[in-house]
Amino acid sequence: MPAQPGPLPLESLGLGPGSAPSTLQHAAEQLASEVPLVGHMAQVMPAADFVFGGLMLLAIMLIHATGMRMLTNRFESGLQHPGVRRSTWRPDLLLGAVVGSMLLIHLSEIFVWSAALVYSGLVPDWRAAGFFAANTYTTVGYGNFVLPFGWHMLAPIIAISGLFTFGWTGSVLVEVVRGCQAAKKAAVMARATKRQRGGKAAPPG
Repeated sequence: MPAQPGPLPLESLGLGPGSAPSTLQHAAEQLASEVPLVGHMAQVMPAADFVFGGLMLLAIMLIHATGMRMLTNRFESGLQHPGVRRSTWRPDLLLGAVVGSMLLIHLSEIFVWSAALVYSGLVPDWRAAGFFAANTYTTVGYGNFVLPFGWHMLAPIIAISGLFTFGWTGSVLVEVVRGCQAAKKAAVMARATKRQRGGKAAPPG
């Protein structure tokens, strides 16, 4: 009975800037020689960029999903607090806390990208990795730093992850603003109703 092949080492996956051609790359080259369209696609998006960038994009989306779920749960709990529901300005403080938390979530995702670039050996130091990841993730594109040859298509994947997460954050922020406005409106109506009933006006929250 032939021996079962063992797992391929990480270097054979083509995930390092100086790694040898992998089995995946050999298969892609053979397929590209037989099907010209595949060869053209492989030149546009190399297999190593696609695998490494795709896995990182999924990780970033999972981090963002976790952060957004925790954030929305805390926000909904905060809106139910009696002090917030009776106030016209405390919902604005809650909104500010939500925006600050969103900023921290995005900064943590930039840090994850920076760590991936440093530990993979694509970027030599943390400062350059953070600068490159932040500018690419936000699609600003400022700076003259480029990735090593053969890994240039990783930058668009970083930008795509930023577009996905910022779009997600924007949709959540719309709901947060709507919830805060509803809470402030309810507080104003409650005070007006109390005045109409002849009660003493509630002091500002």
